[in-house]
Amino acid sequence: MSGTILVSGALAAGDREGWKHFKDEGSRYEVFADFAKAEKAYEKSLGLAKPPLASAAERGEVMARLANAMIWQQKFQAAEPYFQELLILIPKLKSEGKRNEDFFTCVDALSNAYFERIKGTNRIAAIQHSIRIIDTAFGDSHPELSRELIALAYTYSALGMNQEALTFANRALSIAKRETSDKGQIHLWKTLTLVGCCKKSVGDWTGAQKAFEQAVTLMNNSPKRFSLTAASAKAQLAIVYFHQHKKAESKKLFKEAEALYNSKIFELGKKGLRDIGTSGPELLAFAQMYVAFGQYDKAEPICRRALMYTEMVFGDKDANLINELRVHGFVLSRLGHMKAAQGQEANARALARLYKGSSEE
Repeated sequence: MSGTILVSGALAAGDREGWKHFKDEGSRYEVFADFAKAEKAYEKSLGLAKPPLASAAERGEVMARLANAMIWQQKFQAAEPYFQELLILIPKLKSEGKRNEDFFTCVDALSNAYFERIKGTNRIAAIQHSIRIIDTAFGDSHPELSRELIALAYTYSALGMNQEALTFANRALSIAKRETSDKGQIHLWKTLTLVGCCKKSVGDWTGAQKAFEQAVTLMNNSPKRFSLTAASAKAQLAIVYFHQHKKAESKKLFKEAEALYNSKIFELGKKGLRDIGTSGPELLAFAQMYVAFGQYDKAEPICRRALMYTEMVFGDKDANLINELRVHGFVLSRLGHMKAAQGQEANARALARLYKGSSEE
């Protein structure tokens, strides 16, 4: 009897309640985070959810649930055929003019799973998958699209793919500029900060200056003007002014950024993973500011904290770690810790090679 699935006559016949039964079973397993059992239940449901017993939207819902359960288990490749099939199905269901709410709710959950759950060298592809789902199903109106474009830009920037990073950052900026609410304005200056970082990375210091200045002007009038993101934007602008030999302006922003950093850093440990998701790159801005001003002893513990938060949220293979390891290695070398510095630089090179190899597969 090995390999044989025993089901009732009604279920074996593939009647309408059969696929629903297994779908509901999978949903119950998901509630208790047992995604392996949820996956098996959804596989059974999908095997039964065929026309005329299930509509295209109903079958698509099960497919999205199955892919979601796989992604929660880091089964990126296993979910790929379902992802591709959903991309074909989504436009068809949109064109029917029906609401199909359950289907699109599950598709939305799948896009979020790709963004939140996949770590390591599959992360770039996972964010791209999430963005493709959102683009196909919801378009620019989706509230998470800009956030995910920003995450992709940060990741490309960490890999030294600065022009690609700038492309995604500019798209995120075009979306953010349409928002007129208070929350939208906060998102706008966060996006401007990212654009400034990307422009700085490609050597466009004038463009970086304009983006950071716009961000700082907006945030000074924002209820979130005391946030870590606001402080990191000021740190970045201080670096730009320092590069441009604007000593007075640079020193002023240095002091403002440092004061904000000192007031916010102790709050980070109390926040959930979602809230500290971009803290690694933001903290790196402070480390880079101290490096620019030659204060390596202050930069070193910030580098360690940035590494800790990035690993905590995205694991020890995240692309953002490459820049963080490189900066930490440089700081350690300036402090005379050559062996430790060489170790961090070697770790950065190894991780970069891992991503390069992954992209060539």
